[in-house]
Amino acid sequence: MRVAVVSNINCPGFVNENTADHLGWMDKAKREGARLVLFPELSLTGYTFEEFITEAALDLESRECGALFDAASRMGIYVAFGMALKREGKVYISHVLAGPEGLIGHYEKVHLAYPCFNEGSIFSPGEAFRVFDIEGVCVGINICMDGRFPGSSLSLSQMGAEIILHPHGNEVGDLGRDPADWTKKKHLYLGPRALDTCTYSLICNSVGRVQSRSGAILEFSGGAMILGPQGEILARSNLRRKEPHMVVCDLNIERLRTLRKDERTYRSMWRPDVYLKALTTGGV
Repeated sequence: MRVAVVSNINCPGFVNENTADHLGWMDKAKREGARLVLFPELSLTGYTFEEFITEAALDLESRECGALFDAASRMGIYVAFGMALKREGKVYISHVLAGPEGLIGHYEKVHLAYPCFNEGSIFSPGEAFRVFDIEGVCVGINICMDGRFPGSSLSLSQMGAEIILHPHGNEVGDLGRDPADWTKKKHLYLGPRALDTCTYSLICNSVGRVQSRSGAILEFSGGAMILGPQGEILARSNLRRKEPHMVVCDLNIERLRTLRKDERTYRSMWRPDVYLKALTTGGV
């Protein structure tokens, strides 16, 4: 399966412009032969936890979502994009998966970034991990902070995930100054996650200096990377310039499945019965 991981510019609150940008990248990925395209966290509505994002939040029946669903159907590809999702009086950091047949499903971020980033002041946390089927391949999603917790990727792998999508919304700072720096630092902890779970990992971040609808200036470090099931880097951005880009890679799903049957892999030695006992009873 050929996949494309996009590090694009998305401005908070400017949903129409962001939608058009997504369509352009989807077309480019299609021309590169990709079957699955991944966009960053909150890519459609833009990453922010300013109050206006509650007004910019979308539902799955929105015109903007429909435009991406229609494009995925027309191009015959799968797309995973982020947005602020309004549902039952709450707003979630969500990632949506669609394909040739339309909407496949969505996931709501379980681990919000707070107190340092205060996402919890605007967004509600999700309550469940989910996996989805893409042409017989099982795909799960961890959004940004989710990846800091081993239980997130372990849960998805236990549910059958063979590919885990890791979209981010990291501004320039300790997590990275530019795409090359960001991907290097992400590999430090997402590499072991891929190894432990024996999954392919698709990782990306928003990029560039943007102005939100309120006038606030944000600058994202950018970055795109694809890891193999032994934690190895298969593709990554090495840019020192914070500009939009995409990386493309072919995933060998049969190789992954062969590795999972190998008694020497860590995943084959899992003891979920023991882990469950410790997590639910304190090991007693």
